[in-house]
Amino acid sequence: MTETSRQIVVVGGGIIGAAIAWQLTKRGAQVTLIEAGGIGGLTTAATWAWTNATAHNPKPYYDIRAASMTEWDRLADELPDLPYVRSGTLYADNDRFDTEAFVANHASWGYDVRSVSIDQARQHEPAVRDLEGPLAISDSEGAVDATAAAILFATLARKSGALVFTGIGVDAVSVDGQGRVDGVIMNDAPIKADEVIVAAGADTPRIVEPLGVTLPMETRRGVLATTKPLPRLIDRNILLPGLHVRQKADGALLAGASFGGEAPDVPAEEIANDLVSRIQSSIVGAENAELASISVGHRPTPGDGFPVVGRTSTIGGLYIATMHSGITLAPIVARLVADEILDDRRDPLLEPFGVDRFKS
Repeated sequence: MTETSRQIVVVGGGIIGAAIAWQLTKRGAQVTLIEAGGIGGLTTAATWAWTNATAHNPKPYYDIRAASMTEWDRLADELPDLPYVRSGTLYADNDRFDTEAFVANHASWGYDVRSVSIDQARQHEPAVRDLEGPLAISDSEGAVDATAAAILFATLARKSGALVFTGIGVDAVSVDGQGRVDGVIMNDAPIKADEVIVAAGADTPRIVEPLGVTLPMETRRGVLATTKPLPRLIDRNILLPGLHVRQKADGALLAGASFGGEAPDVPAEEIANDLVSRIQSSIVGAENAELASISVGHRPTPGDGFPVVGRTSTIGGLYIATMHSGITLAPIVARLVADEILDDRRDPLLEPFGVDRFKS
């Protein structure tokens, strides 16, 4: 089967699915991308969109994240319209990060992070109030307009020949008598395919578990607050106790409180208003910041916290790509998935993150 004759359905039009669809069409595959909502999906549109390989990552997870950060930089050279900026990060949150241990460990791995004094941090980000050490800066981390990036990838895929369906969900993956996928059912109608890639985020278990594929998933809620645009106040991603904030291209400040998920019984409006209060007290010039919008997403986090990327051993032609760290990982995962699907070549970076680790 040649690449140009292979029919591939990608289920999920968030940043992971859209990037995979683009990489496959670049290589000549015939791709159909299906998204139940709009391109960008639900989770992509509600993410702080920070590219990093930061603390709390074991070495194999660090390696793939660091490789994807390099891939973001490469894509920025390839695609002038890519809404990504290598802005850097100021680490000033000693509640969530053991900053000194993080710097020592990751610097030994070759990561671009260094300790800085309070005076040095103020030189970089003079608008940030009440800094307390230890502090660190990484210049290689960045930020993405995640929905715009997903739309760009889907648009490039369409220009390369992909069919893109939005507003229509996939009911099921269909399997032939030999235990191999032969397409998907969408609105009770079949779409034939030789391969099906499920990149549907939190909806992935619903799609794959009827096929006997075990995929434990946590969907922790994430609440973000966006302010009305302000003059340029900060350049980097800023991590403070109880607040992570960055300034978007239009001047709006985008902020969250927790990377691990907020308590489900606290109203999103209460969390968002508290975030704006924290912004007002933490950033010089943002004292009159006003809430413009609230976004609520549910992080698709596999049961052990790490990505699930690979084929299943039980259903031929079924491939799963779901993870919480989708913004950081999208470009490298998309390229490596295309390599595996089209060349039957699995990169060592993906080896720890296969589907079958959950079989037991």
